[in-house]
Amino acid sequence: MEKYLHSVTLLSDKCHGCTHCLDYCPTEAIRVRNGKALINPDRCIDCGECIRVCKNKAKKAVFDKFETISGFKFKIALPAPSLYGQFDNLDDIDYVIEGLYAMGFDYVFEVARAAEIVSEYTRRYLKTANIKKPVISSACPVILRLISLRFPSLADHVIPLMSPMETAAIYARREVRRMHPELLDEDICVAFISPCPAKVSYVKNHPDNRKPLIDAVLSMKEVYFKLISCMSRESDAQHASRSGVVGLSWATSGGESAAIFNEKYLAADGIENVIQVLEQIENDALPTLEFVELNSCPGGCVGGVMTVANPF
Repeated sequence: MEKYLHSVTLLSDKCHGCTHCLDYCPTEAIRVRNGKALINPDRCIDCGECIRVCKNKAKKAVFDKFETISGFKFKIALPAPSLYGQFDNLDDIDYVIEGLYAMGFDYVFEVARAAEIVSEYTRRYLKTANIKKPVISSACPVILRLISLRFPSLADHVIPLMSPMETAAIYARREVRRMHPELLDEDICVAFISPCPAKVSYVKNHPDNRKPLIDAVLSMKEVYFKLISCMSRESDAQHASRSGVVGLSWATSGGESAAIFNEKYLAADGIENVIQVLEQIENDALPTLEFVELNSCPGGCVGGVMTVANPF
């Protein structure tokens, strides 16, 4: 069995052994030994709760630095929908798209566009006969790992669809190869701008042992501080957003559910609430539901620990 690569790590020199993180870890993956916290890699789901609550900043997320993509001939940015919510008084998201090009990206494919595609296929899947219901969204990698570790009986409830992040990577690479047939696969870097460490782990562990769709996962917080210096609102943006309201709404809890046009859904966010919902599904306590959207972070992806703005 291959070692699972985690994106949540401990800075032992900053740890005071206060046990605060133990109280919030949803899978009891943390223990204190000899005055220092230790993370059990077999239990960790990379939810980032320990990062969120650690008073001493002894937990951190591991991600790819922006400089790591500089060696590629052609760089594609995949901004998560939650990126747009990081800016105060942003009246036109085209300025964000323009800023990503100014940062050095050669092409931008919004993950919100891919979210609209996934929403359409979710609507179709819910009409399929003899599927396990309620269907559980596969968009949040924390939920997938949590189910595999604590609720394996619910694995058949998870919708067998790629996440918007992966779907965006496929479409982006396909569009670039069509526009630039002279480029080889190894010339192209697909970089996802992530709000949370779980998506870093998901990409680094290459699900199903297939060829990785994404070459780098960048921290939204790091990109943000580079991006604000590149964004200009003095002139009209040349590169326009191609996302609709449906795709952009995936940034917050309930957005994915609203996009399926089905009232028999439940949307929960925050890891403790998520666990309670999974326990209810396991006990057949929610028989009337058809779809369940679960987000580990409070408020949805906008509450990820690698974002800048507090969603509240």
